[in-house]
Amino acid sequence: MPAPNGGSIEETVEPVDPGPTQEAELGETAELEGGVNVTISEVEQLDVTAETPGEIAGPAVALTLTVENSSDEPIDLSTAMVSVTGSKDSFGQATTSEPYSPFAGAVEPGETTSGIYVFRLPADERDSLQVTVEYIAGAPIALFTGDV
Repeated sequence: MPAPNGGSIEETVEPVDPGPTQEAELGETAELEGGVNVTISEVEQLDVTAETPGEIAGPAVALTLTVENSSDEPIDLSTAMVSVTGSKDSFGQATTSEPYSPFAGAVEPGETTSGIYVFRLPADERDSLQVTVEYIAGAPIALFTGDV
């Protein structure tokens, strides 16, 4: 059965160079080239329960991301990539535990949308947090830093 969007495992996809990085503090807005503004509008500390096989319950952070499209074209956020690095250079483990609600579909010009991403991360690793947001491969990257 072919892949839903065409292609096969026999094809090689050319790599895309990463876009430029725009730094901002947690709670501030990263104004990216091309008219896209990204904000981490809320950070919640919580304990999650395992929802799917392979997930682990425990301490976590839920990040509410807001994207404002000031460009002239719709922006597809369905492949947005969000990652978290803790103060001990450990990676936050993405989880689908509540209140996980990622971006879906496109945000139209002049519109704003939000998504919630949840990462397991021990409480003692939440200072000097780094959050990267790349809304589509090759687009400018928002890098947020701060203490939770």
